[in-house]
Amino acid sequence: MRRALGPILLCFAAACSESFLPASAVINLRVVGARIDVQGARGRANPGPGDDVQASILVIDEGGTPSLTWFFLACVPTATRIGVPICGTLNDGCDGCVGPQPGDPLALPVIGFQVPSQEVLDAAEAREVLLQGVVCGEGSPSREAIEGLTSGETEDLFLCEGPNGEPIKLPEPLVAGRLVTVQIPIERDPEDPNLNPEILNDILLNESAWPPPYAEGVPRDEPSTGCLDGLSAAVRAQLPVAGDPPLPIDFGVTDESLQTFTIEGQEFTEEIQVSWLADRGGFEVAFSFITQRPAVIRTQWRPPSDAPSDGRLVRFNFVVRDGRGGLDRVERGLCVRPAP
Repeated sequence: MRRALGPILLCFAAACSESFLPASAVINLRVVGARIDVQGARGRANPGPGDDVQASILVIDEGGTPSLTWFFLACVPTATRIGVPICGTLNDGCDGCVGPQPGDPLALPVIGFQVPSQEVLDAAEAREVLLQGVVCGEGSPSREAIEGLTSGETEDLFLCEGPNGEPIKLPEPLVAGRLVTVQIPIERDPEDPNLNPEILNDILLNESAWPPPYAEGVPRDEPSTGCLDGLSAAVRAQLPVAGDPPLPIDFGVTDESLQTFTIEGQEFTEEIQVSWLADRGGFEVAFSFITQRPAVIRTQWRPPSDAPSDGRLVRFNFVVRDGRGGLDRVERGLCVRPAP
Protein backbone atom coordinates (compact mmCIF):
# COMPACT_ATOMS: atom_id res chain seq x y z
CA MET A 1 0.00 0.00 0.00
CA ARG A 2 1.35 3.40 -0.95
CA ARG A 3 0.99 6.36 1.33
CA ALA A 4 -1.59 8.88 0.16
CA LEU A 5 -0.11 12.17 -0.96
CA GLY A 6 -1.85 15.53 -0.78
CA PRO A 7 -1.39 19.20 0.06
CA ILE A 8 -1.91 20.79 3.43
CA LEU A 9 -5.38 22.14 2.87
CA LEU A 10 -6.19 24.04 6.03
CA CYS A 11 -4.19 26.62 7.98
CA PHE A 12 -5.58 28.24 11.10
CA ALA A 13 -3.52 31.01 12.67
CA ALA A 14 -2.28 30.28 16.20
CA ALA A 15 -3.53 26.69 16.00
CA CYS A 16 -0.08 25.36 16.92
CA SER A 17 0.88 27.99 19.50
CA GLU A 18 -0.43 26.14 22.57
CA SER A 19 2.70 24.00 22.71
CA PHE A 20 2.33 22.96 26.35
CA LEU A 21 -1.07 21.34 25.86
CA PRO A 22 -1.94 18.31 23.73
CA ALA A 23 -3.56 19.13 20.41
CA SER A 24 -6.65 17.21 21.54
CA ALA A 25 -7.38 19.64 24.41
CA VAL A 26 -10.10 22.15 23.52
CA ILE A 27 -9.50 25.13 25.81
CA ASN A 28 -10.42 28.03 23.55
CA LEU A 29 -11.98 29.00 20.24
CA ARG A 30 -10.71 26.74 17.45
CA VAL A 31 -11.45 26.27 13.77
CA VAL A 32 -10.88 22.55 13.20
CA GLY A 33 -11.77 22.13 9.55
CA ALA A 34 -13.86 23.08 6.57
CA ARG A 35 -16.07 20.57 4.81
CA ILE A 36 -16.43 21.25 1.11
CA ASP A 37 -19.49 20.01 -0.77
CA VAL A 38 -19.96 20.42 -4.51
CA GLN A 39 -23.57 21.31 -5.15
CA GLY A 40 -25.46 18.82 -7.33
CA ALA A 41 -22.72 16.19 -6.96
CA ARG A 42 -23.37 14.27 -3.75
CA GLY A 43 -20.23 13.35 -1.83
CA ARG A 44 -17.74 15.25 -3.98
CA ALA A 45 -15.11 17.19 -2.04
CA ASN A 46 -13.10 18.83 -4.82
CA PRO A 47 -14.83 21.15 -7.30
CA GLY A 48 -14.13 21.82 -10.95
CA PRO A 49 -14.22 25.12 -12.82
CA GLY A 50 -17.69 26.66 -12.74
CA ASP A 51 -18.97 24.41 -9.93
CA ASP A 52 -21.07 25.79 -7.09
CA VAL A 53 -19.44 25.07 -3.72
CA GLN A 54 -20.66 25.06 -0.12
CA ALA A 55 -18.00 25.36 2.57
CA SER A 56 -19.02 24.55 6.16
CA ILE A 57 -16.49 26.03 8.63
CA LEU A 58 -16.23 23.86 11.75
CA VAL A 59 -15.74 25.92 14.91
CA ILE A 60 -15.53 24.57 18.47
CA ASP A 61 -14.77 25.97 21.92
CA GLU A 62 -14.53 24.81 25.49
CA GLY A 63 -18.01 24.39 26.92
CA GLY A 64 -19.69 24.93 23.53
CA THR A 65 -19.34 27.43 20.73
CA PRO A 66 -20.43 31.00 21.52
CA SER A 67 -22.35 33.26 19.18
CA LEU A 68 -19.95 33.92 16.31
CA THR A 69 -19.35 36.70 13.84
CA TRP A 70 -17.26 36.31 10.71
CA PHE A 71 -15.97 37.79 7.48
CA PHE A 72 -14.67 35.74 4.53
CA LEU A 73 -13.39 36.30 1.00
CA ALA A 74 -13.63 33.72 -1.78
CA CYS A 75 -10.90 34.16 -4.37
CA VAL A 76 -8.31 32.80 -6.74
CA PRO A 77 -4.91 32.88 -5.01
CA THR A 78 -1.97 34.94 -6.13
CA ALA A 79 0.85 32.78 -7.48
CA THR A 80 3.22 32.38 -4.49
CA ARG A 81 5.81 29.75 -3.60
CA ILE A 82 6.19 30.17 0.17
CA GLY A 83 4.06 31.23 3.13
CA VAL A 84 0.31 31.32 3.59
CA PRO A 85 -1.45 31.81 0.23
CA ILE A 86 -3.16 35.15 -0.31
CA CYS A 87 -6.10 36.27 -2.37
CA GLY A 88 -5.61 37.60 -5.87
CA THR A 89 -8.80 37.74 -7.98
CA LEU A 90 -11.87 38.03 -5.72
CA ASN A 91 -15.09 36.20 -6.56
CA ASP A 92 -17.98 38.34 -7.68
CA GLY A 93 -20.47 36.60 -5.36
CA CYS A 94 -20.17 34.97 -1.95
CA ASP A 95 -23.25 33.86 0.01
CA GLY A 96 -22.83 33.81 3.79
CA CYS A 97 -19.37 35.44 3.76
CA VAL A 98 -20.54 37.93 6.43
CA GLY A 99 -22.39 36.56 9.42
CA PRO A 100 -24.26 35.52 11.29
CA GLN A 101 -27.42 35.91 9.28
CA PRO A 102 -30.32 37.71 11.00
CA GLY A 103 -32.47 35.48 13.17
CA ASP A 104 -29.87 32.77 13.83
CA PRO A 105 -27.32 33.99 16.39
CA LEU A 106 -25.96 30.46 16.95
CA ALA A 107 -25.21 29.84 13.27
CA LEU A 108 -21.85 28.50 12.12
CA PRO A 109 -20.29 29.87 8.92
CA VAL A 110 -21.68 28.15 5.81
CA ILE A 111 -20.36 29.86 2.70
CA GLY A 112 -21.46 29.41 -0.89
CA PHE A 113 -19.68 30.58 -4.04
CA GLN A 114 -18.96 29.56 -7.62
CA VAL A 115 -15.53 28.39 -8.73
CA PRO A 116 -14.22 30.65 -11.53
CA SER A 117 -13.80 29.44 -15.10
CA GLN A 118 -10.80 27.46 -16.32
CA GLU A 119 -9.58 30.57 -18.14
CA VAL A 120 -9.49 32.61 -14.92
CA LEU A 121 -7.69 29.79 -13.06
CA ASP A 122 -5.17 29.35 -15.86
CA ALA A 123 -4.42 33.07 -15.96
CA ALA A 124 -3.40 32.91 -12.28
CA GLU A 125 -1.66 29.51 -12.63
CA ALA A 126 -4.04 28.34 -9.92
CA ARG A 127 -4.86 24.72 -9.09
CA GLU A 128 -7.00 25.72 -6.12
CA VAL A 129 -9.38 28.38 -4.86
CA LEU A 130 -9.24 30.03 -1.45
CA LEU A 131 -11.47 31.06 1.38
CA GLN A 132 -9.79 33.51 3.73
CA GLY A 133 -11.41 35.13 6.67
CA VAL A 134 -11.78 35.89 10.36
CA VAL A 135 -14.04 34.13 12.87
CA CYS A 136 -14.70 36.00 16.14
CA GLY A 137 -16.10 34.56 19.36
CA GLU A 138 -15.83 38.00 20.97
CA GLY A 139 -16.75 41.22 19.18
CA SER A 140 -16.72 41.25 15.38
CA PRO A 141 -14.07 41.15 12.62
CA SER A 142 -12.04 44.34 12.84
CA ARG A 143 -11.76 46.89 10.08
CA GLU A 144 -8.00 46.30 10.13
CA ALA A 145 -8.50 42.56 9.52
CA ILE A 146 -11.02 43.12 6.73
CA GLU A 147 -8.79 45.66 4.99
CA GLY A 148 -5.76 43.42 5.47
CA LEU A 149 -7.45 40.38 3.93
CA THR A 150 -8.76 42.44 1.03
CA SER A 151 -5.29 43.80 0.28
CA GLY A 152 -3.49 40.47 0.81
CA GLU A 153 -1.92 41.35 4.18
CA THR A 154 -2.37 38.71 6.89
CA GLU A 155 0.51 39.43 9.28
CA ASP A 156 0.12 40.93 12.79
CA LEU A 157 -3.55 41.88 12.48
CA PHE A 158 -5.90 42.58 15.37
CA LEU A 159 -8.67 40.22 14.33
CA CYS A 160 -11.66 41.27 16.43
CA GLU A 161 -12.93 44.58 17.75
CA GLY A 162 -15.58 45.85 20.16
CA PRO A 163 -18.60 48.04 19.33
CA ASN A 164 -16.47 51.22 19.50
CA GLY A 165 -13.75 49.84 17.24
CA GLU A 166 -11.31 49.03 20.08
CA PRO A 167 -9.16 45.90 19.46
CA ILE A 168 -10.10 42.89 21.59
CA LYS A 169 -7.26 40.87 23.06
CA LEU A 170 -8.16 38.35 25.77
CA PRO A 171 -5.83 36.95 28.44
CA GLU A 172 -4.16 33.67 27.46
CA PRO A 173 -5.19 30.99 26.77
CA LEU A 174 -8.41 32.64 25.58
CA VAL A 175 -8.57 34.06 22.08
CA ALA A 176 -11.07 36.49 20.62
CA GLY A 177 -10.86 35.14 17.09
CA ARG A 178 -9.05 33.09 14.49
CA LEU A 179 -7.60 33.90 11.11
CA VAL A 180 -8.62 31.15 8.68
CA THR A 181 -7.28 30.06 5.30
CA VAL A 182 -9.01 27.21 3.48
CA GLN A 183 -7.29 25.87 0.35
CA ILE A 184 -9.75 24.05 -1.91
CA PRO A 185 -8.05 21.95 -4.61
CA ILE A 186 -9.49 21.84 -8.12
CA GLU A 187 -10.45 18.25 -9.00
CA ARG A 188 -7.61 16.46 -10.79
CA ASP A 189 -9.73 13.74 -12.40
CA PRO A 190 -13.43 14.55 -12.95
CA GLU A 191 -13.98 10.94 -14.05
CA ASP A 192 -12.78 9.67 -10.67
CA PRO A 193 -13.52 12.49 -8.23
CA ASN A 194 -12.33 12.75 -4.65
CA LEU A 195 -15.19 12.14 -2.22
CA ASN A 196 -15.60 13.21 1.38
CA PRO A 197 -14.94 10.36 3.84
CA GLU A 198 -17.97 9.18 5.81
CA ILE A 199 -17.88 8.48 9.54
CA LEU A 200 -19.80 5.45 10.76
CA ASN A 201 -22.60 6.35 13.15
CA ASP A 202 -21.86 3.44 15.51
CA ILE A 203 -19.21 4.97 17.78
CA LEU A 204 -18.65 2.76 20.81
CA LEU A 205 -17.60 3.69 24.34
CA ASN A 206 -16.15 0.91 26.47
CA GLU A 207 -17.28 -1.63 23.81
CA SER A 208 -20.94 -0.58 24.12
CA ALA A 209 -23.22 1.83 22.26
CA TRP A 210 -22.50 5.47 23.04
CA PRO A 211 -24.68 6.28 26.09
CA PRO A 212 -27.47 8.86 26.09
CA PRO A 213 -28.38 11.66 26.31
CA TYR A 214 -25.70 12.91 23.87
CA ALA A 215 -25.39 9.90 21.56
CA GLU A 216 -26.22 11.95 18.45
CA GLY A 217 -24.74 15.35 19.28
CA VAL A 218 -24.80 18.18 21.82
CA PRO A 219 -26.90 21.36 21.67
CA ARG A 220 -24.57 24.36 21.32
CA ASP A 221 -26.15 26.14 24.27
CA GLU A 222 -26.15 23.09 26.58
CA PRO A 223 -24.66 24.07 29.99
CA SER A 224 -21.47 22.39 31.16
CA THR A 225 -22.96 21.26 34.48
CA GLY A 226 -26.28 19.75 35.51
CA CYS A 227 -26.35 17.02 32.86
CA LEU A 228 -27.33 14.32 35.40
CA ASP A 229 -30.60 16.04 36.21
CA GLY A 230 -33.58 14.00 35.05
CA LEU A 231 -31.59 10.93 33.99
CA SER A 232 -32.81 7.52 35.10
CA ALA A 233 -30.71 5.22 37.24
CA ALA A 234 -30.26 2.90 34.23
CA VAL A 235 -28.85 5.70 32.09
CA ARG A 236 -26.64 7.00 34.89
CA ALA A 237 -25.11 3.55 35.27
CA GLN A 238 -23.79 3.73 31.69
CA LEU A 239 -21.93 7.00 32.27
CA PRO A 240 -18.23 7.33 33.19
CA VAL A 241 -17.12 8.39 36.66
CA ALA A 242 -14.59 11.13 37.34
CA GLY A 243 -11.16 9.64 37.96
CA ASP A 244 -11.95 6.36 36.16
CA PRO A 245 -9.15 4.60 34.25
CA PRO A 246 -8.98 5.30 30.51
CA LEU A 247 -11.94 4.04 28.48
CA PRO A 248 -11.72 2.66 24.91
CA ILE A 249 -13.50 4.48 22.08
CA ASP A 250 -14.06 2.49 18.88
CA PHE A 251 -14.52 4.61 15.77
CA GLY A 252 -14.60 4.04 12.04
CA VAL A 253 -15.32 5.29 8.55
CA THR A 254 -16.90 3.43 5.66
CA ASP A 255 -14.56 1.16 3.72
CA GLU A 256 -15.27 3.28 0.63
CA SER A 257 -13.68 6.25 2.41
CA LEU A 258 -10.23 4.78 1.68
CA GLN A 259 -10.23 5.73 -1.99
CA THR A 260 -7.55 4.75 -4.44
CA PHE A 261 -6.34 7.30 -6.95
CA THR A 262 -3.63 7.70 -9.57
CA ILE A 263 -1.06 10.48 -10.02
CA GLU A 264 1.35 10.37 -12.96
CA GLY A 265 0.75 6.67 -13.45
CA GLN A 266 1.29 5.73 -9.79
CA GLU A 267 -1.56 4.36 -7.70
CA PHE A 268 -2.08 5.54 -4.11
CA THR A 269 -4.58 4.75 -1.38
CA GLU A 270 -5.81 7.45 0.94
CA GLU A 271 -4.90 7.36 4.60
CA ILE A 272 -7.62 8.74 6.85
CA GLN A 273 -6.33 11.02 9.62
CA VAL A 274 -8.51 11.11 12.73
CA SER A 275 -8.29 14.08 15.10
CA TRP A 276 -9.51 13.36 18.64
CA LEU A 277 -10.78 16.49 20.42
CA ALA A 278 -12.42 16.98 23.83
CA ASP A 279 -12.83 19.86 26.27
CA ARG A 280 -12.31 17.66 29.36
CA GLY A 281 -10.24 14.58 30.15
CA GLY A 282 -7.47 13.43 27.85
CA PHE A 283 -6.75 11.15 24.88
CA GLU A 284 -3.75 8.85 24.64
CA VAL A 285 -2.92 10.48 21.29
CA ALA A 286 -4.16 13.59 19.47
CA PHE A 287 -4.16 11.96 16.00
CA SER A 288 -4.58 8.47 14.58
CA PHE A 289 -4.52 7.05 11.04
CA ILE A 290 -6.82 4.53 9.39
CA THR A 291 -4.80 2.85 6.64
CA GLN A 292 -6.60 -0.39 5.80
CA ARG A 293 -9.99 -2.07 5.72
CA PRO A 294 -11.98 -2.70 7.86
CA ALA A 295 -11.65 1.05 8.41
CA VAL A 296 -11.97 1.09 12.20
CA ILE A 297 -9.68 2.19 14.98
CA ARG A 298 -9.55 2.36 18.78
CA THR A 299 -8.27 5.08 21.07
CA GLN A 300 -8.32 5.62 24.84
CA TRP A 301 -9.90 8.56 26.64
CA ARG A 302 -9.26 9.31 30.31
CA PRO A 303 -12.18 10.95 32.20
CA PRO A 304 -11.46 14.18 34.12
CA SER A 305 -10.38 13.83 37.74
CA ASP A 306 -13.46 15.52 39.22
CA ALA A 307 -17.06 16.43 38.44
CA PRO A 308 -19.75 18.34 40.35
CA SER A 309 -22.58 16.51 42.06
CA ASP A 310 -24.97 17.21 39.17
CA GLY A 311 -22.55 16.00 36.49
CA ARG A 312 -20.02 17.51 34.08
CA LEU A 313 -20.70 17.58 30.33
CA VAL A 314 -17.70 16.69 28.15
CA ARG A 315 -17.90 17.59 24.46
CA PHE A 316 -16.10 15.46 21.89
CA ASN A 317 -15.38 16.27 18.27
CA PHE A 318 -14.00 13.64 15.93
CA VAL A 319 -12.68 15.00 12.60
CA VAL A 320 -11.44 12.86 9.71
CA ARG A 321 -9.42 14.04 6.67
CA ASP A 322 -8.35 12.12 3.59
CA GLY A 323 -5.32 14.29 2.65
CA ARG A 324 -6.85 15.44 -0.65
CA GLY A 325 -9.51 17.86 0.60
CA GLY A 326 -12.15 15.46 1.91
CA LEU A 327 -13.44 15.85 5.49
CA ASP A 328 -16.16 14.63 7.82
CA ARG A 329 -16.90 15.40 11.46
CA VAL A 330 -19.20 14.22 14.25
CA GLU A 331 -19.85 15.48 17.76
CA ARG A 332 -20.68 13.46 20.86
CA GLY A 333 -21.10 14.25 24.55
CA LEU A 334 -20.68 12.43 27.84
CA CYS A 335 -22.10 13.31 31.21
CA VAL A 336 -19.38 12.45 33.75
CA ARG A 337 -20.58 11.42 37.22
CA PRO A 338 -18.77 12.51 40.38
CA ALA A 339 -16.70 9.90 42.17
CA PRO A 340 -18.45 8.33 45.19
